[in-house]
This record gives sequence, C-alpha cells and structure tokens, in this order.
Amino acid sequence: MADTPLTVAGGLRADDIAAARDIQMSILPPQMPQVAGYDFFGCLRPAAETGGDMFDLVELEQGVFVLLGDATGHGFGPALCATQMQAMFRVAFRVGAELGEAYIHVNNQLDEDLPDDRFVTAFAGFLDPQRHQVDYFSAGQGPILHYRAATRDCEWFGPTTFPLGTMAVDRAAPIRSLALAPGDILAVLSDGVYECEGDAGLFGRERVADMLREYCEATTAEMAARLMQSLETFAGHREQQDDLTIVLVKRPAP
Repeated sequence: MADTPLTVAGGLRADDIAAARDIQMSILPPQMPQVAGYDFFGCLRPAAETGGDMFDLVELEQGVFVLLGDATGHGFGPALCATQMQAMFRVAFRVGAELGEAYIHVNNQLDEDLPDDRFVTAFAGFLDPQRHQVDYFSAGQGPILHYRAATRDCEWFGPTTFPLGTMAVDRAAPIRSLALAPGDILAVLSDGVYECEGDAGLFGRERVADMLREYCEATTAEMAARLMQSLETFAGHREQQDDLTIVLVKRPAP
C-alpha cells in the first residue's frame, strides 16, 4: 500500500505546504544587484509556512528596482497577493511604465482582485546610481529609515499614500526623492521587525536605528544578519508572530 501523504491543519498536505513555500522563496531575487558604488541586501523570514511579505531588488532599465510588500494576513492567500504584486510591477516596468504609471495599474488591478478586507502595503522605488537618488512611493508602508553617515542621524519617513488595493485611482501617487551620500543607508523593513515583541515591549524603531549606527561600517548582509540575531534575542522564548523582511541599500564611503 502506498504511503498516505501527511496532512496538517485545514486538510492541506505537508508536501503541498512545502511546495508552496519553495515557490514563494524561489520568486525572491536569486542574487543581489551588482552595481558599482553600492551594496544591496534583502531577506525574508516568514512567520508561517508561507508569508504575506515579498521583496525585490533587481537592476532594470529604469535603475535598481527596490520593492517591499506586505499583504494583510499570513499563509497562502497573502503569499499569493504579495507574489502577484511583485509580478505585476515587473511586467509594468519591462513594458516601459514609469513609477507613477505602475502604481496606478498595480493598485487598480489589486482593487479588482482582492476582497474588500484585503490590501497590500508597499514601498516601491528606483535607485539611480549615477545621481545617487532614490525616487519612490510608499503605499501604507513605513516607517522608512535613512541613515545619514555625515551626522550619524536617522531620518524617518512615513507613507506617501494609502495601501495598494484599497480603492481604484486615476492619478499617480506622489513620488518622493531621497539622496544617498557616501556612507548613507536606506532601510526598508516590514512591520514585523518594528513590532517584534519581547519582555521589554516592542523592538521599535530606535533599536533599529541604534543597530544601523553600530554596524554602519559592515556590509548590508552583515547588518541584516545582526538585526535578525537581535530580533531573536529580543523575542526570547516567544514564537515569531509576523513575517520579518529586511531590504537594505548602502552607498559605501570611499
């Protein structure tokens, strides 16, 4: 007699869950962009077998595309929303859409596709490595952190518009510009990082800022590893409650 596939809660087979996780993780960028004068890193640690977070870091004709999305909820449904959003942005940019145009198309398609109680928060932008400038919008995603090496200060930016899929629009979201000086770091993190819970309360944005100041000379991969380690230590015995996604863009000092 053939072995009966192991089932888990909800009647899903364990091998189906593993396959879904493999598919989601395979859509993440297989390698970081290799751009002179810049250091990039992104990572995702889902809270469940699959997660509602997604990120992208890829060099396109318009520049280096930087994306972090967070679909409401956990599990298979939000994972599909997040991967759908990433794919729609990639297609829009490959057919020549500008950032604002892509926002309209992706938002309106998600508004059609998602139930009324579902939406996706997202940071989406392009780094121009020649001008050392990031043009972006933040659809409900924040706070966004800009570490300024010259002063060792951290500046925080909130969302520029409402989350994707909330309502149909006919105008592009406001586009903001952020200049990266030598040594500067742009940190785009999912709310699971800031809201990681421990005995002392929530991890919070000031601990994130302190981490960047302490490890500002390290590579982005090392910074992300240190931050993940700090989150684990801070949470202690608590299980991970939300997806953890870290996207870092650094312009190393000469």
